[in-house]
Amino acid sequence: MLVGLFAGLAFAQTLAYYVYLRDDPGNYNGAGAQGDQVAYIDLAQQVLHGTWQGAVHYMPGLPAVLAVCQLIFGDPRLGIAVLQALVFAALVIFAARLASRAFGDDSGPWAAGLVGLNPALGYYAAQALTEFLTAAVLLVAVGILGAWSRTPRLRTAAVAGALVGAAAYLRAEYLGLAIPFGLILLWVGRRAAMQKITSHAAVLVAVSALVMAPWVLRYAVVSGTPALYNESPFSNLVLMGTWFRVFDEQTFAELQQIESAPGPRDTAIQRAATVGPRPELSQRYMEQARGPYERPLLETLGLAWGNIQLTARQYLVNHAVLAPALIWAGHTPVRQADAPHLPASARYAIWAAELGLLLLALWQAAVDERFTTPALPLVGLFAGARLAQLSHARPRVAVGYAQSAHR
Repeated sequence: MLVGLFAGLAFAQTLAYYVYLRDDPGNYNGAGAQGDQVAYIDLAQQVLHGTWQGAVHYMPGLPAVLAVCQLIFGDPRLGIAVLQALVFAALVIFAARLASRAFGDDSGPWAAGLVGLNPALGYYAAQALTEFLTAAVLLVAVGILGAWSRTPRLRTAAVAGALVGAAAYLRAEYLGLAIPFGLILLWVGRRAAMQKITSHAAVLVAVSALVMAPWVLRYAVVSGTPALYNESPFSNLVLMGTWFRVFDEQTFAELQQIESAPGPRDTAIQRAATVGPRPELSQRYMEQARGPYERPLLETLGLAWGNIQLTARQYLVNHAVLAPALIWAGHTPVRQADAPHLPASARYAIWAAELGLLLLALWQAAVDERFTTPALPLVGLFAGARLAQLSHARPRVAVGYAQSAHR
């Protein structure tokens, strides 16, 4: 009963976030916004027309899903929200069953609640972004690995490899999970026949590569060079990493609005030069955010070093102290337009709640020697198991204390 209730709430919160975010200029309301959702929806139109010119680092998985949603619902934004809401509800049920099987029946409702009521999952599920579907695929892959650990079968390892390949069609970097997943098979099955387990791990890696091979070969035929996407985001990722939390919330919100607004690059740079307490930093940020997406390596490293020198103290504090917590907490689930008005106390409360779930999950992993990942559904699963154990421990402690007092 509780699991079904949490599944229904997961579905409801996704659609509520869709309505809330639908007219946000930072998303996809057609008012000239430039962001990942706009790019994915544009790429979906290419899929519908049977073509693929691609764009920078985007993979075809989500555009293909959006194209199907557009055929069914007419509007890809509504379609992806409804589809992911259904997947979210199913994911809650799956997480509950996985927790019950791994940690006992009492863990199921706790895991369902912590997954289904997580606002970050509902926030991403409501949008045309890859974060939610990759989280879903990863949780299913972990479930498959759990099934393999109970009964090692070659076909189960192959299914896990296929799921890694499917995740890579959403985000290319997930192809790298084939190696750690293969190592997990070797570690979990280390007491079994090593030759058999090694072949299972090799099949997992090979199937992951085979699932991605047609896409790589397509690029080789079209462009003459094997590739996963049009353009590497390496330099952009390096440069944007040096701007992590350099600006206060209000300044950064204004810069993001300028960055996503239509118009030439020079106009955006001029507008940025009047923003914030250090306009020269705002201008430098915009020169890089609206500049070439891919730069030569030496130029990238030179610009990154210059950014660090200009904000050395902030850079050290942000990356050494704040990053471990804030990267986990992720994006505060509010509209871009509302971000400057959100009280700092509310933002920190959200981060604290999410960090608390992380600590519970890490506790579960440390005590039971189980592997955990930064995927939110997995955190909910492990945290649910820990809370279930705590709920059982409390009555035992109370009974023990009463017996001691009686003596």
